[in-house]
Amino acid sequence: MLVEDLEKVLNELAPVALAEPWDNVGLLVGRRSTTVERVLVALELTEAVVVEAVTGAFQAIVTHHPLMFAPMRRITDRDRRGTLVSQLIAADVALFACHTNLDGAVGGLCDIVARELGLVEPAPLVRAAAGWKKLVGFVPADALEKVSRAVFAAGAGRIGDYEECAFQTTGEGTFLPGFSARPQVGRPGRLERVNEIRWETVVPSGRVPMAIEAYLLAHPYEEPVFDIYALEDVSIRGGQGRVGATRTSVSLVSFAEEVARVLGLESIAYAGSSDMRLDRVAVVTGSGGSFMEAAAGVADALVTGDLRYHDAERAQDLGLGLVMVPHGHVEAWALRRWVGTLRRALADPEVEVRFSQAARSPWQRVKPMPVSNNGGELVSLFDVEQATGVHTKPAMSAGAQDAVEPSPTYILRTDGGSRGNPGPSAIGVVLENEQGEVVEQLGDRIGTATNNQAEYQALLTGLETALDRGVRRLRIACDSELVVRQLRQEYKVRNAELRELYLQVRSLIQQFERVEIMHVPREENTAADFLVNQALDGRI
Repeated sequence: MLVEDLEKVLNELAPVALAEPWDNVGLLVGRRSTTVERVLVALELTEAVVVEAVTGAFQAIVTHHPLMFAPMRRITDRDRRGTLVSQLIAADVALFACHTNLDGAVGGLCDIVARELGLVEPAPLVRAAAGWKKLVGFVPADALEKVSRAVFAAGAGRIGDYEECAFQTTGEGTFLPGFSARPQVGRPGRLERVNEIRWETVVPSGRVPMAIEAYLLAHPYEEPVFDIYALEDVSIRGGQGRVGATRTSVSLVSFAEEVARVLGLESIAYAGSSDMRLDRVAVVTGSGGSFMEAAAGVADALVTGDLRYHDAERAQDLGLGLVMVPHGHVEAWALRRWVGTLRRALADPEVEVRFSQAARSPWQRVKPMPVSNNGGELVSLFDVEQATGVHTKPAMSAGAQDAVEPSPTYILRTDGGSRGNPGPSAIGVVLENEQGEVVEQLGDRIGTATNNQAEYQALLTGLETALDRGVRRLRIACDSELVVRQLRQEYKVRNAELRELYLQVRSLIQQFERVEIMHVPREENTAADFLVNQALDGRI
């Protein structure tokens, strides 16, 4: 399968015509001639997703959120988007975006959420514009077959699953050829009356120039007459949001509880009277505040994300209940289920489709963690977590008998060294448990490298070792100030070789529940340093 073949399948599942005018969907980066054997699906493109794609030998990435909306004036490594695009091009990885076109498509994200919530016969909340123009031509009866075939071949006449759709009626046309004209019918200087057929069909807006060219070439007249009309038709199938009936009349609070259960949320916010009865519900994945008026006309409540404080008052004025779901969570939840649809549509057992394991929300949460100080009283520390969309139980109050103990924090000491810079290099790794006991250590030669490359290689090996042992929380002690500051994003990584190692480290770090990294003096990192020297001296 080639990238262009994947593009066709994606356009069938999520037609580009369904995208909102402001959206940017389809093939964004890549060569259509590239062979595709593995496809990675993610909510959005991040450094970690690029690393996952490159190291996992994926040739294409399909994201929900487009990497770029506005045109890019330049592509360099001085900004996030430019860096990601450069990495994709260098690795020959294609990037697709299926955004509002996938939200509104049949079997798309809105459909998936609506059906999982049990809504009966969900239909588009706001139907998409059909994106058609109407071509009207005037053709002699004996030429109609040739003209219609040519125009249909240019992409006209398709409505849903029906092709060659047209309408015709007979009439009389008149014309007076000039003396320099060479008419197919009649003579110059004499008014002619000819029986003709008014023939009309629909044409996708993007195919209008091709349809006109086909019409002109196939028409027998020297000056064929035709009209192009703008239409305001809507699509019967696709459109933004979904609205459907509940299986039974249910209260707002009960339905909100069901939404939380289905989406795997610990809690959920809703606005409106708890006992208000719901018979019809609208669903909009992502940000759906702008659809409130449309929902109020056909539904009792709207399930969507990114609602603001005053949206609740607006909904109250509209008589509409609201259930607010986390934007990223609900889209990732639905996108993961859509992966199976894509896999089946490709119908190629040689092409693997996987949902990204490295994708993370750009948002982080901070929560207080109760711990005991020396006096036995509670103090609050702060634990920064990735907002992955998977909600964990909140910390329980001190003294609660069923309090869940956090995962133990291990200490990882790493060091890398080079004799020559670049020159013969080695790494040292020491993993300790909370009691300071060494659970694993290793030293190894890594060939020729610089000091900084060796430091990153040591860190990569240490992280992999910790993951193999099931470690979830980690405190890293490293004596390379450069590596520590780069990972804290205080320094930029300008060296291309270090950049690749940096991205691999970041990808591994995101697989932990919590990671801290601190710079320590070399004299406090003697255990890892000893292993480096032992390896360089050939003693291990």
